[in-house]
Amino acid sequence: MKTKMSGAAVALIFGALAIGGCAPEVSFGGGDSEGQAGVNAGSQGKPGVVAPPACGDELHLIGIYESHGNHSGNNHPPGAATVHVERKGSSILALSSYEPVHWTVTAAEGVVLEKVILNGYHDQTADVPAGVEVEVHDGPDGSLGAYAYAWPSSEGGSDTQGLVSTLEGLTGRALTSFNGCYQASSFTLHDDLSVDAACATEAGYEVTSYVSDDVAGGDCGDSDPTDPCAGKAGTGSYVGSFCEVGYPFILTEDIACQEALDNCLLNESLNPGYSMHCTWNGEVIHLQEQTAGACNAF
Repeated sequence: MKTKMSGAAVALIFGALAIGGCAPEVSFGGGDSEGQAGVNAGSQGKPGVVAPPACGDELHLIGIYESHGNHSGNNHPPGAATVHVERKGSSILALSSYEPVHWTVTAAEGVVLEKVILNGYHDQTADVPAGVEVEVHDGPDGSLGAYAYAWPSSEGGSDTQGLVSTLEGLTGRALTSFNGCYQASSFTLHDDLSVDAACATEAGYEVTSYVSDDVAGGDCGDSDPTDPCAGKAGTGSYVGSFCEVGYPFILTEDIACQEALDNCLLNESLNPGYSMHCTWNGEVIHLQEQTAGACNAF
C-alpha cells in the first residue's frame, strides 16, 4: 500500500484488507485530482420533521414499479396513481414507474409546481394542475434509462441512484426527497416531507424514503448539486472509505471540505475498481458505487 502525507491535518490511515490479492492504494494530501463528484446520497429514511425550511427550488422523486399487479409477459395494461403535493414552495416533481401508469397530480394552496417529469419503460401520462409543464421520458428508447421504487437502491434491473443522478443533471438541482414502493396507487407528500402512501403492504412491499440532510437538519446553506462543498466553510471531520474493504481508510479532523473532496477523488482515481464513500462532518460529499448497493453499510 502506498501512502503519501502532507499538510497540517492529522490523519489515521488504516491498512486495507486485500481484495483478490491486491490492497487499495491510499494517499492523503499532495497531487492533483481529477473527477466528478457522484450522487449526494445523503441518509436514509429520516422521519418527517415539523415544517423544515424550503431550500430554494426543490426536486422531489416518487417511484414505483407498478400501480397494480396485473402484468405478465407481453400483457401490460396501464394503471393509475394519484399524487397530492402539500409541500409549499417551488419544486419539480419527478414520477417514475416501470409499468405504464396514468398519473393524476394535485397540489395544495401555496404549492408551486414548476414541472412534472414522467419516466418509465412503458407509457407514462398525467393530468396535472393548469399551467404546469409535463416533460415525458418513456419507452425503451425514450426513458431516462433508470427506474426507482426503493431507497437507497432498487432490485430487478432498477437503479435508484442512477435515476437520481440523471434527474439532478437534467434539472440542475439536488434531490430534496424520495419516496417509493414496488406497488402503490397513491402518495401524499406533506409539507413536513412525511408521506402517506397506498403501498401494497399486504403483498410484502413497503415505503422507503429519503430526505436531504440539509432540509431535515433545518440548515439549507448554499447548496449546489454540482459542488458538494458549496457553502461549507471552515474545517471539519473527514471519513473516506473503500466500500468493498468494509471500514474507513482515512479518519481526519480539522480539514476543509474541498481538501477532503480532493483527497477522496484522488484515492478514487488511484483505485478505479473500488466503490468510494466519503463524508465531511457526517454529510456525504462523494459516493461512487461499482455495483448498486456496494456502500449501503456506510
